[in-house]
Amino acid sequence: MGFDIVEDELASSSIISNLQVLDFDYVPEELPHREEQLRFLARIYKSLLSRNPQNVFIRGPVGTGKTVLAKRFCTSFASAARKKGVFIEYVHINCRKRSTDSLALLGVLNHFDPRFPDRGFSVQEMLQVLKKQLEKRDAQLLLVLDEVDALLRKSGSSLIYNLTRFADEEAMKSNPISLILISQHDIFYRLEPSVLSSFKRTNVINLSEYSRDELYDIIKQRVELAFHKNTVSKEAVELIADIASEWGDARFAIELLWKAGLYADKQKDYRLLPEHVRAAKADVYPIITESKLLNLDRHRLLTLYAIAKRLQKDDVAYITTGDVEKTYIVTCEEYGEKPRAHTMFWNYLKDIEKAGFINIKLSGKG
Repeated sequence: MGFDIVEDELASSSIISNLQVLDFDYVPEELPHREEQLRFLARIYKSLLSRNPQNVFIRGPVGTGKTVLAKRFCTSFASAARKKGVFIEYVHINCRKRSTDSLALLGVLNHFDPRFPDRGFSVQEMLQVLKKQLEKRDAQLLLVLDEVDALLRKSGSSLIYNLTRFADEEAMKSNPISLILISQHDIFYRLEPSVLSSFKRTNVINLSEYSRDELYDIIKQRVELAFHKNTVSKEAVELIADIASEWGDARFAIELLWKAGLYADKQKDYRLLPEHVRAAKADVYPIITESKLLNLDRHRLLTLYAIAKRLQKDDVAYITTGDVEKTYIVTCEEYGEKPRAHTMFWNYLKDIEKAGFINIKLSGKG
């Protein structure tokens, strides 16, 4: 029985053609609305072609593209540099997972030698091994320390000091290590003055939350890459952008798109519609609870029910208040209730919005 269920699911069709594109770790070739920052990084790190190291700090809230920006740039830069005969080893360390100096360094050394032992070496000894690895390859290291605040809180800034002073310690002509530090928050106050001197205050990228239109472009790109052609409605994309714009969070928007796709598949629908997005939102960011529903009186419940009925019937992201009111009147008649006047109905809508069930947008229409 269990085997049959699994086989049935594996054999079922899907509107998603490339699930990997909806993964948080996926790095697209093009980054909508982060082109300016990519160009800035290229200008800064161009000096690595003549072996002059640079350090940059990328700061911004969750879902603003910090990690994907660093990954896209470093991958592209290492490839472009190789064509010019310059060898760049790119390593990306998540400091939340590797929050001590030794664990972070071990992650770097595992890039060069996956069998490097995870114990028995001091930090200084590991730095010596790193030096030999870079010399053997005649390479420079472009190291990204993602969520670096986790490392700084637990271990201080000694590792960053050692990395920025690598040439001094190892009697090398120039430092073969360049850094990109990533954090949601300002980290300069956590750095020792000796470390701060290695960072130019102008080498900072501040990423703002994405706007609604920017999120729309990001979701549209992921739809084109991840879904079969013409399987996602424009209204669904617009609704995802509207929902995610409250936080300006592209990660949340992409997760909504993925969940909505799964809901469409589950219902064996061949087109992703706003109703699937609303179901995904309730799953990813649940705001409708039984206790909230119990707090609504009969006419507010009838109003909410009328909205749900009309949205499902029309397969749209938004409906006009005029259409909702008409459906509310019909719904009241179905349940033996006398419809309230327009002013009272409008108050119901505002109360339902305050409770978090709906969003009201001014459109100029009734």
